Amino acid sequence: MQAPAIYLKPDFLPASADLFSKLENEVIWDERMRARKTASFGVAYDYSQISYAATPMPDFLQMICRALENELGFLPNNCLLNFYVDGNSSMGFHSDSTDELAEGSGVAIISLGSLRHIAYRLKRDKSQEFLYPLPPGSLLYMSAAIQQDWLHAIPKETTAGPRISMTFREIRR
Repeated sequence: MQAPAIYLKPDFLPASADLFSKLENEVIWDERMRARKTASFGVAYDYSQISYAATPMPDFLQMICRALENELGFLPNNCLLNFYVDGNSSMGFHSDSTDELAEGSGVAIISLGSLRHIAYRLKRDKSQEFLYPLPPGSLLYMSAAIQQDWLHAIPKETTAGPRISMTFREIRR
């Protein structure tokens, strides 16, 4: 079985508990999605049939964008936050749209809060499934090519506490 070619760095963002608390308490969360709360910073972005207007990216997120540029080689201009309030908050199997991504970029995800897992399922053989832990402060990077061959999901984990997923993209303007 061939595992998805993801990049996973468990300790990318140290002291992530403070950032989790800041985001949880200071962000104005959009509650249009049933399964989780969201917020978007940076250039305008359409996600899951919801349009997010351009919103200035706070300095602390710009610093993370620069760290991601050093790590991954592209500078994100959008950060979409997903707030999973507990282990019952989830995201089903899907592939992210890559049409709006700048060439040579993908989706970078930094996890904050409770440890959750991300599941991958091969599109052409759904019996091939892989599960990876996403500890707080971890960075997961998925290239555009991953989205062509694999579906991914955040399954329910009833004992898990709250988690914020910070997803970073460089969106073509």
